[in-house]
Amino acid sequence: MKGTPVVLPILIVGIGLQVSLLVGATLYNQSNSSKSSKSAKAANETGFVRAAMPQGAIANEVLIVGPTCNRPEGVRTRALVSELARLNIPYRQTNSLTFSSEEGLGNLWQMNQIMQKEAPFVFVNRKAKANPALNEVVTEYQLATNIKVN
Repeated sequence: MKGTPVVLPILIVGIGLQVSLLVGATLYNQSNSSKSSKSAKAANETGFVRAAMPQGAIANEVLIVGPTCNRPEGVRTRALVSELARLNIPYRQTNSLTFSSEEGLGNLWQMNQIMQKEAPFVFVNRKAKANPALNEVVTEYQLATNIKVN
């Protein structure tokens, strides 16, 4: 048994390393899942949902679809545009949409559900919501872009 005294310490060190790695990985996953759940909770609080993106939508830009008339929808659209400009959040406002046939049916179905609600319709990085409050748009923009808005 010449090799036994050397093999045993190496075996113990190897097992110790494996246990350390396992504990470290578990703690790391718990930490990340906590962060992910906070992010998911914030996303759920904004009410934005995955949806088909209109053609021409640009990543990291808020797309606002709504009229600019004097009806309530137009007043809300103009107010949102004004506040996003004040906060220096990149946005584009339009009153019409075109969708690609490449979008999945699920995304198009979700888009149909959103479009049956009140305008304006707001898109942020593949998510959309009908008639969101300013704080919901800002929060969703920050989540989507990791850009802090003052």
